Amino acid sequence: MGWMSFENQVKMYQKYLARQPVPAISVASGNLTSIEMFAKKVAPTLVVDKFNLLSPEDTILLKSMTWDQQGQLDYLVLTRASLYLSMADSLFSVNIASSRRAATKIGTCGEFSEPAKDVTYDDGLSVVVGRNRHGAQHPSYFWP
Repeated sequence: MGWMSFENQVKMYQKYLARQPVPAISVASGNLTSIEMFAKKVAPTLVVDKFNLLSPEDTILLKSMTWDQQGQLDYLVLTRASLYLSMADSLFSVNIASSRRAATKIGTCGEFSEPAKDVTYDDGLSVVVGRNRHGAQHPSYFWP
């Protein structure tokens, strides 16, 4: 087990885009090369990241911040997305799905069933794909 390969991640995103098209995808990554590669794979869907959401002045300020401080912008954007799709091995991603869970019909204490072999969690607003190595790292085990 481990992180899904880039190719498998792209396939999962393409699968969900075919089922539920969205006008744009916000990517939380510091790897601009990977973002560009991903954008080509999911075209014509627009792909944005934290650096191209801001004015030039604010981008300069953001780049002066630490990695964790920059991640807070990703967190704010992604917790408010209409649909959130993430990878199971990322604790950051699972935390976002958990925070979003409070806004669903399930709420913070409701039960759900795991939807598919390659999907760890799906509450209608957030989808966590892949299988992580840590069973306790599941959106339903976190308090938002």
